[in-house]
Amino acid sequence: MLFPSRFQGTFLKTLITAALAVFCVGFTPATAQVIPYTDPDGFYTSIPSAENTAPGTVLSQRDVPMPVLDVLVKMKRIAYTSTHPNGFSTPVTGAVLLPTAPWRGPGPRPVALLAPGTQGAGDSCAPSKLLTMGGEYEMFSAAALLNRGWTVAVTDYQGLGTPGNHTYMNRKAQGAALLDLGRAITTLNLPDVNNHTPIIPWGYSQGGGASAAAAEMHRAYAPDVNVVLAYAGGVPANLLSVSSSLEGTALTGALGYVITGMYEIYPEIREPIHNFLNTRGQVWLDQTSRDCLPESLLTMPLPDTSILTVSGQRLTSLISDDVFQRAISEQQIGLTAPDIPVFVAQGLNDGIIPAEQARTMVNGWLSQGADVTYWEDPSPALDKLSGHIHVLASSFLPAVEWAEQRLAALGQPTP
Repeated sequence: MLFPSRFQGTFLKTLITAALAVFCVGFTPATAQVIPYTDPDGFYTSIPSAENTAPGTVLSQRDVPMPVLDVLVKMKRIAYTSTHPNGFSTPVTGAVLLPTAPWRGPGPRPVALLAPGTQGAGDSCAPSKLLTMGGEYEMFSAAALLNRGWTVAVTDYQGLGTPGNHTYMNRKAQGAALLDLGRAITTLNLPDVNNHTPIIPWGYSQGGGASAAAAEMHRAYAPDVNVVLAYAGGVPANLLSVSSSLEGTALTGALGYVITGMYEIYPEIREPIHNFLNTRGQVWLDQTSRDCLPESLLTMPLPDTSILTVSGQRLTSLISDDVFQRAISEQQIGLTAPDIPVFVAQGLNDGIIPAEQARTMVNGWLSQGADVTYWEDPSPALDKLSGHIHVLASSFLPAVEWAEQRLAALGQPTP
């Protein structure tokens, strides 16, 4: 089923807005768990060890039905090896979505490595689970790409559905999870997917950070993966700047995701955080470590995070403390030039991801000779969150048309 290109931008905006509404309808602050932990076929609890396996090794795979989108896609759930920021091998789960629509462009069918936006911190939040439950908002971005004939591979990132804390907003973890997914899919004997297939990291918000990180890491970490382009929208390039923007919004719970993600990689920060938080703050952090996004939106928005701390300071004062400077500085995006063309999308009035830090990232890349197309949406925003969500949809058509034009210009030979 194909939708004309001129309708896809409006179509996607409508669907994403509806998805976010449906995702939260019927849930109240009294709800103990919006998204229950499920593993009906034992896939997530039976993943083989990643120890002594190379990055990109497929550990397990399983065909699964996909509600709603069966007319557009066939889905395979996979587990594969990636590299933890601390250097050891770790399992990551994800999904491969095979289109039924034909690829109408020149050259081989492309693969989008879809890096999801913020999902939460608990194992229930893994996108490869939510896709089969009809509760994953990224399914609409995936559907729009599938409708154009793209193959789509989705990562769950490290620690969503797999052991350990979710490495939320960690540059190395997210970039590696995406690039190793690119390695994994070429070994699955999928139709139209091989070592010559053009691969494109694709993501917005947290996913934009992952896609941008993958673009930066490609040359050094995964030069064997045929990454040719990248789309990175709403990129949290400067974690300190973004954390400050989250204060007092419906997404305050994401600050908890950041902290628990840091626990996974920087154990030295545990004691300072414990001492900084009061009893209410300890409960809040424990809850966010298990929450998915709908739960945090409904139960964790705080007008002022000072109520969580012993000193009455806001959480961002902790994140800006000297003990966290290494952890924060290592997440900076924009210091290493990508070796591939990148389309960066940003909302001028995005109240969650400040435009200024996105421009700084882009200028950092350009100063090193990178090929960057910067697209900025000037639309006014009703509030901080709407200004962020809007650009996920508004940037899709400009980004996908840019990508398909670049693919045509590359003249990738059909193997």
